[in-house]
Amino acid sequence: MKDFNTPPPIVSIILPVYNAGKYLKECVISILEQTFDSYELLILDDGSTDGCTDFLLNYSDCRIRLIKRKHNYISTLNYGLSIARGKYIARMDADDRMMPTRLSEQVAFLEQNSNIVLCSTQMIRLGSNELLNTVLSGTIKEFAHVLLLCNFIAHPTVMLRTNFLRLHKLKYRYSYIFAEDYKLWAEIACKGGQIHIIPKPLLEYRIHKEQTSIIYNQQQSIIADKIRNELLVFLINNKAKTHAALLRKFLNVCKLLNKEMLIDDVQIFHNYHLIFSRLFENDE
Repeated sequence: MKDFNTPPPIVSIILPVYNAGKYLKECVISILEQTFDSYELLILDDGSTDGCTDFLLNYSDCRIRLIKRKHNYISTLNYGLSIARGKYIARMDADDRMMPTRLSEQVAFLEQNSNIVLCSTQMIRLGSNELLNTVLSGTIKEFAHVLLLCNFIAHPTVMLRTNFLRLHKLKYRYSYIFAEDYKLWAEIACKGGQIHIIPKPLLEYRIHKEQTSIIYNQQQSIIADKIRNELLVFLINNKAKTHAALLRKFLNVCKLLNKEMLIDDVQIFHNYHLIFSRLFENDE
């Protein structure tokens, strides 16, 4: 039995699992092969019925902790956040593989940059040389307005500061399932968190037809629009300063034009992204 009186690890890896028998072993091996070893691996079995975690009975690594839960994805993720003992929380998906230096490079960056709350990376498509998540890189101090364009942060590449989440009582939200990560990034942005994207692929990302983003694409799009609208309201109310009233009027005009099918949602969010980019540039 693990002795929880020992010093906590630096990283808690949260790995939710649901009927991932095809891929889980590869994923776990990639974690065990990390060059960085101060971590706990929280494998959260979200009510799997395919016996996908049975192979773990053959592992004696004290860093691995298997927790079996009833099937409720958001609740399972939040349970992982609540029991994480690490200074940092790294997210991982059961169908992906970590590059050997992923944890060491992200920890090194966060240790050297205390202002960064969320550290993400680029990815490479598993089985090819195709780079993914390359839209942005480097440090982004204000990023709520960037999220108006899209969710540019790849969930399984993320490493977060645990104390920031707990200080602001941040977690995954039930009403935003299928875009729960997007909502979490939005809340981090609204609380003043800064992010950094390492311009290097540190994760092998598997694309397959059983992915949530493919199966629930329509629901995900609806919730993503909801998040963008909430972000826009936040930005106008909290970041527009003396321009707030004018930007509210502009939004009303955009809505009328949208109703007449003369402008679409993408154009509205893009325009506001440009406006807030200019406002933030003027503040620097």
